[in-house]
Amino acid sequence: MSIDLLKRYNEKRDFGITAEPQGKAGKFAKKNLRFVIQLHEATRTHYDFRLEWHGVMKSWAVTKGPSYDPADKRLAVRTEDHPMNYNDFEGVIPEKQYGAGPVMIWDEGTWTPDDDPDEMEKKGRINFTIEGSRMKGQWHLVRMHTPDKRENWLLIKSKDDFALNRTKNADFFTRENTSIVTGRTMKDIRKAGFGNTTKRNKAPKFDSPKPVSEPNQEASNSTASLDALLKQYDHPELATLVNQQPDGDAWVHEIKYDGYRLMAFVSDGKIVLRTRGGKDWTHKFESLAKAITEVNVENAVFDLEACVLDQNGRTDFGALQAALSDDEPEKIEGWVFDLLHLNGKDLRKESLIGRKVLLKKILKKVKGPIHYSEHLESAPDLLEKACKIGAEGLVSKKKDSHYYGRRTKDWVKSKCGLEQEFVIGGFMPAKDYNKAIGALLLGYFKNKKFTYAGKVGTGFTQKLAEELYQKLITLKLDKSPFPDKVPRGVRQYIYVKPEKLCEISFMEWTPDGHIRHASFKGLREDKNPKAVVEEMPQTLKEVAKSLKPRKKAKAEQVSFNSVTISHPERIVYPNTTITKGDVAEYYAKVAPLMLPFIDGRLISLLRCTDGIGGECFFQRNAMKGVGDSVKSKTVTHKVNKHQYIYVENKVGIVQLAQMGTMEFHAWQSTLKDKGKPDQIIFDLDPDEGVPFEAVKLAAGDIRNRLKKIGLVSFPRLSGGKGVHVVAPIKPDHNWDEVKEFAREFSENMARDVPDAYVANMNKKKRTGKIFIDFYRNDFSSTAIVPFSLRARAGAPIAWPVTWTELKKYKKASAITLKNIDATLLKHAEKVSAEFLKTSQELKI
Repeated sequence: MSIDLLKRYNEKRDFGITAEPQGKAGKFAKKNLRFVIQLHEATRTHYDFRLEWHGVMKSWAVTKGPSYDPADKRLAVRTEDHPMNYNDFEGVIPEKQYGAGPVMIWDEGTWTPDDDPDEMEKKGRINFTIEGSRMKGQWHLVRMHTPDKRENWLLIKSKDDFALNRTKNADFFTRENTSIVTGRTMKDIRKAGFGNTTKRNKAPKFDSPKPVSEPNQEASNSTASLDALLKQYDHPELATLVNQQPDGDAWVHEIKYDGYRLMAFVSDGKIVLRTRGGKDWTHKFESLAKAITEVNVENAVFDLEACVLDQNGRTDFGALQAALSDDEPEKIEGWVFDLLHLNGKDLRKESLIGRKVLLKKILKKVKGPIHYSEHLESAPDLLEKACKIGAEGLVSKKKDSHYYGRRTKDWVKSKCGLEQEFVIGGFMPAKDYNKAIGALLLGYFKNKKFTYAGKVGTGFTQKLAEELYQKLITLKLDKSPFPDKVPRGVRQYIYVKPEKLCEISFMEWTPDGHIRHASFKGLREDKNPKAVVEEMPQTLKEVAKSLKPRKKAKAEQVSFNSVTISHPERIVYPNTTITKGDVAEYYAKVAPLMLPFIDGRLISLLRCTDGIGGECFFQRNAMKGVGDSVKSKTVTHKVNKHQYIYVENKVGIVQLAQMGTMEFHAWQSTLKDKGKPDQIIFDLDPDEGVPFEAVKLAAGDIRNRLKKIGLVSFPRLSGGKGVHVVAPIKPDHNWDEVKEFAREFSENMARDVPDAYVANMNKKKRTGKIFIDFYRNDFSSTAIVPFSLRARAGAPIAWPVTWTELKKYKKASAITLKNIDATLLKHAEKVSAEFLKTSQELKI
């Protein structure tokens, strides 16, 4: 077969002239497959991309060379297969010979296909992982359907840890212009003359793209006094007001809180809470201060917002002021959204996401009034949704942003309505109450000049109006604090020194620079009055101009079961804060419960290396570099051989999670008895519109029917739409016998209740019914494993339950990564133990 494949290669060359190797059959290997990339200056310079398969090197000419930028789809023209020993050819092909010109070995290594290469080639998409010196990570070859006589493909980089943006990709390929084998340039090779001049010398060192590392918790000096921290971290990061929410993968978003911004400085059990304006307010927020000192750190600096929630769960600035004035500290809570310093290490130059990963970790076990401030991935309608629930707006932050301690455009805020702080310049006494205010004059500073902005006459309670009067009357002035003339009606007001700040919401700015339809929200005592200026929102275009690409900062390394997780900060469930690190941590936690269901069984994986919002793919064969606890097994069925994965310990589960595995699916038989299943599974798959109550009734029907023939069964929430009913059996029967039993059982149900059930997978026949899927009872077929996550919105989990418990659940996706707790896990362990100890005979 290999000799035939090399016929075209041999016909194109005169081996009496060229030093290229003559085509010769190679051994057909399925492991440790080689790849090589040769830079070739022929009629047109290109990169020859070659993959070993069927004992030859399958070849493509990539005109512009491979690109580490996933947005670049590089044309790869299929060429004739080359012999294996061509991998060692580096030299000059003589003139008038096919492909005349110098050839350089630019990279070499091994490649691992995600599936059978022949099958992938037939489908026109070859997915594979490369382990070379310069080429690394996941790649794709995708066939183009064009009228061109040539067989055109596209070589595309996957969005994995090795991906680069366009600029960095260009820099990398410009820099790497020497042979990986000899260290020579093209000029050196050309100078050496015709022939194969390869001598495997040690090539010079170079920088290949590497996965972004994560923030290091270890510090060279963990001591930092409170005074030193207060001096070093003297200003908070401020957001620029914009007219709309930014969108795109570069941003994350937080709900905008309506409270007091605080920075918490902690060292050796002591704490200072400082306002945005630099005031020490530790005494005002004693409950927050106490809670923060209980965080397990030696020294740290946190950025947070102190708030009070209303009855609808929204932050309420007026209620916060009331809690402070009425001495009700139990109502005040703190949302921590950034970490500037930890145990002697300055984190301000780490990425925002790296800082938040570390922050979330250290606050994980903290209880009481301190909370980690979650963030959301980009979605076009986030601001609209925030406004609908009554939030103030969003604060959007660049994922890779540093913490500069000033106003930047890496952080921007978009509001549901107009709102800002103003300085009070006067008031009008209330007509109906004695010693109370009825309206306020407002201003701001423009070029150090106090400028009139309008007035506000709503938003006051009687109590608040009286308190404001007492605070302002002591600041009374004989003349206006506004240098410019004010409108006629304003002259009747009592003027005051511009020293008090208040927060105001309003409808719009008028053309003459005044606010309309204003409402008072509360006094602010945390800022300097002269820092209050007119806030005019910028456009996103203006913001974008000022943002420059930044090198990715190092992020924190985390590990579970001794497995290091790369990019634990990566969001894997869109519109949530669930990260790759959270998924790995979950699988480490449930590994003892999950292992009995996969130990000794072949498994298939659903991998989503970019999260469930990106491309997900099933994989059943082992891949290189995953870890030594992930095993492979070659299985022969009829005349075909396939390679499958299995694991035997908890470490293997986490190693697969590190590789982006979201779902685990297992065979219904063990490796010991591959040909004889030890469980029967019925997967109830409801059509759209069929209520979950009907699915539960169908599961009960299966239970009763199995019980009549002497089989005990167990229900599982699938984590999707349906329920799985599983009956453990002794491995006494082969696959054909068990599948036939399951088919006949399902078809009998469909015949008995034709309006409710169908046993045919034809979608047209399933309308309004529940499909009883018995096809999982077959050789190499799989079903979702108990405790496996599902790659679906909300991060649901396939969960074992009792028949009594099944009745109370409203949907099959009721158990999620967000709501599992120790009680659920402990109970699920008991349910699983009952299943695992059950052994019963299937009588056919």
